[in-house]
Amino acid sequence: MGQRINIQYSVDIDDLAEEVNRLMDEAHDRYSSLQNDFKANGDNTVLSYEMANKVDKIRVQLAATDHRLSDVINIISGYLHYRAQENYAQQLPAQDNSSATNEELEEKLNKFKSLVEGTENEVSNQGS
Repeated sequence: MGQRINIQYSVDIDDLAEEVNRLMDEAHDRYSSLQNDFKANGDNTVLSYEMANKVDKIRVQLAATDHRLSDVINIISGYLHYRAQENYAQQLPAQDNSSATNEELEEKLNKFKSLVEGTENEVSNQGS
């Protein structure tokens, strides 16, 4: 398998679901193709160079599919984190924080952490 490089690009938030669906469809197509490769055994001898090459090709494609699904999880997690921050910001009353005590700031930080953890748990549960 070739080397991988991480890239970053932006997508309009209204197009995000479509982009995630595109990536999921790509992963699904690869997986479906692999299932056909497993089934199309024919007269191949199991202990042969041909079979070793076939299994290696399937293994590489499974890794590529796994990487694509990892990309999908990262996008979804990033989106849910963004939404949690957005929701938290909306819940904050408009006030001047310059006079806030350390206890008040700590309480707000703890609320935010629990929101983010709840979102991460939601992502984990959806993946199961």
